[in-house]
Amino acid sequence: MITRRLRLLLACSAVTAAALISSCTASDLSDDPTSSASAPSPLQMPEEEAVDEFSPLIVSSVAGDPVPVRGTDGLYHLVYELQILNSSPRPAAISSITSSAGGDEISMMTSADVIARTLPIGDYPFPPEAMSEIPAGTTAVVLMDTTFESRDAVPGQIDHELTATFGEVRSGQANYATLFPTEATAHATTRIGAGDPVVVGPPLTGADWVAVNACCSLSPHRGTMIPIGGRINAAERYAIDWSRFDLSRPLVENGEQSTFAGDPTVNANYYTYDQPVLAVAEGEVAVVVDDLPDAEPHVLQEGLPLSEYGGNHIVLKIADGVYAFYAHLKPGSVTVQVGDHVRLGDEIARTGNSGNTTESHLHFHLMDGTAPLTATNLPFEISSFTMQGNGNEDGSEFVLDRGQRENELPLILSGIGFPD
Repeated sequence: MITRRLRLLLACSAVTAAALISSCTASDLSDDPTSSASAPSPLQMPEEEAVDEFSPLIVSSVAGDPVPVRGTDGLYHLVYELQILNSSPRPAAISSITSSAGGDEISMMTSADVIARTLPIGDYPFPPEAMSEIPAGTTAVVLMDTTFESRDAVPGQIDHELTATFGEVRSGQANYATLFPTEATAHATTRIGAGDPVVVGPPLTGADWVAVNACCSLSPHRGTMIPIGGRINAAERYAIDWSRFDLSRPLVENGEQSTFAGDPTVNANYYTYDQPVLAVAEGEVAVVVDDLPDAEPHVLQEGLPLSEYGGNHIVLKIADGVYAFYAHLKPGSVTVQVGDHVRLGDEIARTGNSGNTTESHLHFHLMDGTAPLTATNLPFEISSFTMQGNGNEDGSEFVLDRGQRENELPLILSGIGFPD
């Protein structure tokens, strides 16, 4: 998990956020909430086995079913969330989460691992903060990232076993509240989605771009778990905030991020500002906003409606049920109109600092509709780029790791060079 300083770099665009198109469409990513199951109902058991028993944890997967995506670490990531309702009158501490397939253990998260990836619903600090226990009557989500060495190793479903301990019963509760257990086990199943990630071209040009808020650890993007569209939606699962750094220096040096030269209160002094934004595929322009002002660097704008959190933005329809979202664009820089057709690599705007943002960056993600918060976030890979290296957790060091890459999702703090 990156430090508070580095996480404060960029606000998420939505809530703070074609030969290159693969076979994945929105229909490949199920939103069926029944894709995850808790313990069987006693009504499904033989009559002689049915007993009355409290279920202190109600666990399910957040919709939709994950599709394996290949990251810049060479692993195939299944990115999803477990939604946990603590229906007990006691506070719950998750002790472990064991994931398995076909009876074979895949991974096991200890208490510390779980805490680092657990977020409450209904409490939205920025940057997001992990929670050590789930209060009585509260829902939380655990951000899951299960990895595999190869695509063939990914199973059709993953079974989860959660163990938990519980604290004291709250005062003033009914007498049966004391009958809730102090230890419990719960189960859930996550189905793996069909199809493959969408493959797109580069959204930017040139070197020294860092995926600041990106998959797969806790960040403002992975922490965007919001109740919208009648469900808890992971609106920015795979989203990336692209910021340009001076990679000859650490990402954070003397308390400052190496993203600018000169006066840090001037947008034009940031390496990201006023850079070309490219169409990642052939498509049709579906949404354009181009008249919102830039924000002052490191000053979050107050009172913005949700419709302006992305600032100036473009939505491109690049396939049936697949839309590309570009946010925080420079005022007046958009070169396209709704209904225009664009080709891969066309310049469609310039980077800016509009909307809910702390400094100039490009927010980019794919989704299955035109509304960035309500739509299902789609996994994607970038067709070709140069890997430059990786930042460490606190941004104090950038480790070189050069090489050409194809069809990978840049992971958090990876440094990337795109073709000029």
